[in-house]
Amino acid sequence: MSIALRAALLGLAIVALPVAAPAQEISAANTSRYIGERRWEWTVFLQAAPQVLDGIQCVEYTLHPTFAEPVRRQCVRGDPRLPFALTASGWGTFEISIKVLFKRGQERKLKHMLAFDAPPVDRPLQIQAANVGTEVRKGLWEWTIFVRAPDAVLEQIRCVEYTLHPTFPDRVREVCDRGSGRQPFALTTRGWGTFEVHVRVFLKDGRVQALTHNLKS
Repeated sequence: MSIALRAALLGLAIVALPVAAPAQEISAANTSRYIGERRWEWTVFLQAAPQVLDGIQCVEYTLHPTFAEPVRRQCVRGDPRLPFALTASGWGTFEISIKVLFKRGQERKLKHMLAFDAPPVDRPLQIQAANVGTEVRKGLWEWTIFVRAPDAVLEQIRCVEYTLHPTFPDRVREVCDRGSGRQPFALTTRGWGTFEVHVRVFLKDGRVQALTHNLKS
């Protein structure tokens, strides 16, 4: 074979080689929001250039097997800041398997480990216990115990639990009615003397705040 023929064939071979397309840069990320009781609401979504997102048909997310319907498909691009977003809630982080389905039939598989922001620091709210009392006969008092707090804090309270002296029947009593007067979550009863009442305030976000109050006659 002549040198010229070899060069011609080599040139043909070089021309026939396919040119590799640049890899499509796709990744996943998530947002998170603490919702109380050690639970988080989170949203997982894709990150990619607009032209890449334009070519996506659907995204299939495979969650932890403890989820009902762990395989979930999102075919709506939605919010441009959170493309193909899926929102759920749970107690802990785990790895999500992601399958990106393109309009031309290709698939791309990804993995994403959920990441949560640090939970908010629990700061005690401005809640106090107080009482009023009336002597109904010598040594026997009728008293009402209640909580005091700003209106914004009272709106966050679900129930208040009062633990009375061991001599009381049903000594643990829960009040979930705020009422409409100046004695929110009030409990009224009678007794022969004063003692320390243990109080637990249950907030709507799942937190519990403990107080003590010495009854005053």
